[in-house]
Amino acid sequence: MRATVLAAILTIASSTGASAEPELRMPPGTRTDAAGTRISGRGLRDSTDFLAKELDKKGIAVKKIGPYRVRGVELTRFVSETPSTPWLALHIVRKDGKTAISFVPRPGS
Repeated sequence: MRATVLAAILTIASSTGASAEPELRMPPGTRTDAAGTRISGRGLRDSTDFLAKELDKKGIAVKKIGPYRVRGVELTRFVSETPSTPWLALHIVRKDGKTAISFVPRPGS
């Protein structure tokens, strides 16, 4: 069951559009790969801590879920509780030694 949920999250996260991108600073060393995915230069914990501080600075209320691990994939999610954000969730996923950051657009955006 958890693997199915995680697969669905990764599918949604990888298909997010630019319209959901907030004006948040990314962790130092973050780059965009050829597929358009943001790859953090830091690990899961450092990236999570950095983005949590940025969200707090911006005054964006979020619910933090995780970090947790399912079959070798680590995930932390921030679900926006601020209706004005163009994104519903922020996912930080670590798999195969890479930490990816993605935004899930708010429905109807």
